[in-house]
Amino acid sequence: MNKGIRTKTLETFLDMLAGDSPTPGGGAVAAFAGAMAAALVEMVCHLTIGKKKYASFERTARVMAHDAGLMRKKLLRLAEQDIEAFDAVMVAYKSKCAEKIRRALLRAIKIPALTKDCCIKIQRMAIKLSKKGNKNAVSDAQTASFLAGAAIHSAQANITINKKTLARLS
Repeated sequence: MNKGIRTKTLETFLDMLAGDSPTPGGGAVAAFAGAMAAALVEMVCHLTIGKKKYASFERTARVMAHDAGLMRKKLLRLAEQDIEAFDAVMVAYKSKCAEKIRRALLRAIKIPALTKDCCIKIQRMAIKLSKKGNKNAVSDAQTASFLAGAAIHSAQANITINKKTLARLS
């Protein structure tokens, strides 16, 4: 049911999120928030590139736009992978096999860790853009930073809960 979440409309995704299934959940939302932050970074870069006032920052903005675009796509994949990872945890618990549960939990830790790492990079770019990018888009850069920050905290919450669960298995 949750396969192909990247191709769903925002409304469909929100309906799924509001539903009675545990997926998509906080991990997928963290990745989506990070992807939105990355898209805002790209936008601010594009609004900066080609403007005489920001010529000294243009090369950096081009690199940032490229990197943010790659991370946006990666974060969308991570949203799907997070759903798959949690679904695998649920299947592992039904199997009652401790080793399967352990492996599933390790993956459920790895995916939000990757999300967190991407979002830290996005937040750093957003902060830099809010200082050196197009001043007419400073609130967009700040929003990117806030979204990335929320995604970082959300991803960490998922990492923490899964590590605690893993520790109880030992």
